Amino acid sequence: MTNGQVGDFFILGWDGMEVTPSLTRLVERYGLGGVILFDRNIDSPAQIKKLTQQIRQLPSKHPLLISTDQEGGQFQRMKPPRFGTLPPACDVRLDDALEVGRKLGRELSELGLNLDMAPVLDVHTNPQNPIIGVRSFHSDPATVVAVGQKVIQGMHEHEVWACEKHFPGHGDTSEDSHLTLPVVNHPLERLQEIEIRPFRELFAHELQFVMSAHVVYPALDPEKRPATFSPPILQKLLRDDLGFEGLVVTDDLGMAGSLSRGDIVDAVLEAFAAGCDLLLVCEHLDRHEEVIAKLGEAITQSTALQERAKASRARLASLNLN
Repeated sequence: MTNGQVGDFFILGWDGMEVTPSLTRLVERYGLGGVILFDRNIDSPAQIKKLTQQIRQLPSKHPLLISTDQEGGQFQRMKPPRFGTLPPACDVRLDDALEVGRKLGRELSELGLNLDMAPVLDVHTNPQNPIIGVRSFHSDPATVVAVGQKVIQGMHEHEVWACEKHFPGHGDTSEDSHLTLPVVNHPLERLQEIEIRPFRELFAHELQFVMSAHVVYPALDPEKRPATFSPPILQKLLRDDLGFEGLVVTDDLGMAGSLSRGDIVDAVLEAFAAGCDLLLVCEHLDRHEEVIAKLGEAITQSTALQERAKASRARLASLNLN
């Protein structure tokens, strides 16, 4: 694996409402898996269309993933009135879910995006949860499955990939992984029945992306590693037991729940080794080249990481991007 390929395992954020020279240099030198748009990149529909056209013209050997977090309600990067109005997930009813997904997919596709870090498949069982709440479809896992499936179907009709989150479930935490490292102490039976059920049932629909949670589940990993860094969760549970064959995307590796494990470089290396295919680094803009180069060096020096890279590259190659 050369440095010219290793960037394909990253989805990066950047500053500005157009493609910058630094972003172009990264693609030229290391390749890139994709980008993610935040408020700092967004002004108007016309500006987004121009920006996504610029991204597609970057000197990449393959089409890039162009993503954002567009969930609905207050949790969307492209906000009304400049962009379309979407209800919060908690207000999406089964009869309306397909059309909500179609509306979401249609707008993102028209703007030039092909991946949405949504929907949330967390089951909202804890009213004190500070970060999930209205982002969840329901407190009943069966309802989350039914509504989530229709929303995803609608998005996929417009060739916008859904990235379901936050595996294996962030719904019953009392803390926010943006700010600290939450722990879910439920036994395995409860996790299978509630938290994991939406992912397990929707994986049967051949989903291509899932986002890992920076959350600890002692019943799933006795070493108490967050899911993003846990081989028992990402390999044994997700791949072997649940049969997921798509791409695992990390939640932002700059979040406190991730950096509780060490520096951003440590987070990148540990997440990739654990089984994550795409490494989401939204901040730490001055260290993007460093983290990509460090992963490249680690892969070169490790037979195990070379096998990991081979598996991730095969999954990336299976995507039908345009």
